[in-house]
Amino acid sequence: MIKIGIIGISDGNGHPYSFSAIINGYDDKYMSLSGWDNIYNYLKERPISDFGIQDSKITHVWTQDLKESRKIAKASKIDNVVEKYEDMIEHVDAVIIARDDYQSHKKIAKPFLEAGKYVFIDKPLSLDIDDLIYFKPFIKSGQLMSCSGIKYAPELDKIKRDLKDFGKIKLIRGTTVKSWEKYAIHMLDGIFSVVPFHVKSVQYNSSNHESFTLFNFDGSIIQIDALGSSELTLRIEFFSDIKYYKADTLNAFDAFRRTLWNFIDTIKNKEKTNSLLTLDLMKVLIAGNMSKASNKIIQLDSLGV
Repeated sequence: MIKIGIIGISDGNGHPYSFSAIINGYDDKYMSLSGWDNIYNYLKERPISDFGIQDSKITHVWTQDLKESRKIAKASKIDNVVEKYEDMIEHVDAVIIARDDYQSHKKIAKPFLEAGKYVFIDKPLSLDIDDLIYFKPFIKSGQLMSCSGIKYAPELDKIKRDLKDFGKIKLIRGTTVKSWEKYAIHMLDGIFSVVPFHVKSVQYNSSNHESFTLFNFDGSIIQIDALGSSELTLRIEFFSDIKYYKADTLNAFDAFRRTLWNFIDTIKNKEKTNSLLTLDLMKVLIAGNMSKASNKIIQLDSLGV
């Protein structure tokens, strides 16, 4: 049995509940009282056979709020609540850092990585260059994984399968809610699970929302729009000289389950399944911020890492 700890919670992010429930199953009463109605509703739609992954279990939980930790434990059948996240190190094989405030990621992950534990960090990994330099060897070795669940979205299965017949891609467009920093990674992970990464530079487009153009070495472009407050939108579009494909990547349960399955499979087989693409995508986010601040095109090669 692979023992996993779940760590942290951040505003607007219920992943500690959903990730833990997908692995452990859930208590109907306590999940309904969690305050995450959208998570409870999509869990309720799934048969019992969809829960549980590869002889693994979430055994420990820590968040910044002990009351919240106990709520998660009751809702997702976690046996142990700890008052300090370091207290779980000797009891688990891996941890999931399920909070999306990237400023906290290195501090929390470091004791686990240096103890040889496997670590999954919720998106985005970090927009700090020094943090990325620290994380790089752990990503390279496969000990650290970080991505959006949309990397494994089932809505992208068809284009992945049929890409050789799609034609020459001219434009890819990703449209998401919320901010570039927190939600553009959904679009980037989805897009680059389909096509190779060949981004040369990033430009901010002045508009009434956050809009960015990624320029590729082959002359094609990728457009990412983060709409801020809007109806839930996580859409990826591919345009070629002969075809068009649209994916509304809204099936959270299957995307999360596939993500967790891949993380746990890495632990079980001790195989390197995560690539340095994670760092490339963080560089895109950083370049976007720099372009917005300077009103200049930012070359990825200028960022180091």
